[in-house]
Amino acid sequence: MSFKVWMMEIRAQYLLLPVILSVVGGSLAMYNGAFDPINFLLFTAIMVLLHITVNTLNDYYDHKTGVDLHTNRTMFNGGTGIIQAGLLTPRQVMNAARLTYLLAAVMSAYLIANVGLELLPLVVLGMVFALFYTQTFARNMMGEIAAGLGLGFLPVLGAYMVHLPELNPGCLIMAVAAGILTFNLLLLNEFPDVEADRMGGRRNLVTLLGSKVAAKLYTVLTVSVYCILLTFVVLGTIPPLSLLGLITVPFAYKATAISFTDPGKIDLFVQGMTANVKVVLMTQALVAVGILASMFIQM
Repeated sequence: MSFKVWMMEIRAQYLLLPVILSVVGGSLAMYNGAFDPINFLLFTAIMVLLHITVNTLNDYYDHKTGVDLHTNRTMFNGGTGIIQAGLLTPRQVMNAARLTYLLAAVMSAYLIANVGLELLPLVVLGMVFALFYTQTFARNMMGEIAAGLGLGFLPVLGAYMVHLPELNPGCLIMAVAAGILTFNLLLLNEFPDVEADRMGGRRNLVTLLGSKVAAKLYTVLTVSVYCILLTFVVLGTIPPLSLLGLITVPFAYKATAISFTDPGKIDLFVQGMTANVKVVLMTQALVAVGILASMFIQM
């Protein structure tokens, strides 16, 4: 086995998401007067490890249920294909998931002991979502919600609370926006896999609603993120420069427009999923930049 194979297996290119979520929470804490670099790095590492756990467990179980044998695989959906190609065995992938989960648990225990029991509910929920996402939540109409909470809402809260245990409205607002964006990240990526998911026993919003209704939901949620930024900047809950996140509106328009097209036209749909990833990552990164810039301007 090679380093490159393992990087493909853990989907290293997508591990930027937990890092950005941690930066959002950390930047808000810094804006409010507190920042602990050790806690920041430790929390970020935990988030990355849990994300790797989700990715590897997803590959393992989707191979076992046969979902990945029937997908139109792209860089955004359909699994990595690593197990199917014989580059890694299912056991190796499962062992990797166990290792990263164990490391995250040990590091989380240390962080809770260092920061306080206020973190315990968030950590427990996050680890539950990571461990049971594929086999429980994704098969029972809870996949999008579990992703939005476990890889969006909770990480932003946690990344703030490792510095300031008491939450403030701005943190909650950004956590909600992060949850919606991650919810949407999964939702759009499910479109091309509808038939494979049905065959493999997965039940999600796209299999329930159909792609046209799901596209409407995706559009409404995408618009809601920008409305949240505008509304709470006007109300003074988050810094004005948080509006830098609006720079991604053109990508959002492209993603929403393509969401109404036939997912079977995979080359076109990949363009929409690419734009969606840019919305998810860049919007939050730009908001974090805006928050930090606002802090320096006030100095």
